[in-house]
This record gives sequence, structure tokens and C-alpha cells, in this order.
Amino acid sequence: MTRSQLITAVSEQTELSAADVERVMDSVFDHIIHQLQDGNKVTIAGFGRFEMRERQTKAYTNPKTKVSTQLAPTKIPGFKASGIMKRRLSGEAE
Repeated sequence: MTRSQLITAVSEQTELSAADVERVMDSVFDHIIHQLQDGNKVTIAGFGRFEMRERQTKAYTNPKTKVSTQLAPTKIPGFKASGIMKRRLSGEAE
């Protein structure tokens, strides 16, 4: 499902205009990003948790040049699904 398909689906289900749904989605995503940038976790009950995760230093070899280097540690965004979401996806009753 693409972003525009999601906007259309939510718009049809909620009877809000597509423009309103898009503004709300953009605002929600912006707030999640800002919280992650500030080092905070974002937990949405029944859905899951967004958080920044540490990626450790690792060896890397360029396949063309065969030169080995170390990739520096970095932080990447991560998501962990809630138990409710996992149960719903597996078809179990809530």
C-alpha cells in the first residue's frame, strides 16, 4: 500500500477529506520523527513502539576494490510491534 492509497482508504473510512487526512498523517509522522531525534521512544498502545537503535561497528569490504574498512557505529530507527498487533496479524482473538 502506498502513501496515497493509505490516505484514500482512511479518507473513505472516516468521511474526512483526503487533504485533512494527509495533514493529520504528516503531523503524526513529523511528531514521531522529532521525538526520535530528541532521543525519545514513541509508544502507540495497541500498535507498537518506535525507537532509535544503536548499530555497532562492523567490518565492510568493498566488492569492487576489495578494500576492507570499518563502518562507524550509528543510530537507526526501529519499530517493535505490540502484542496486540502481533495477535491480530496471526489471526488470534483479542
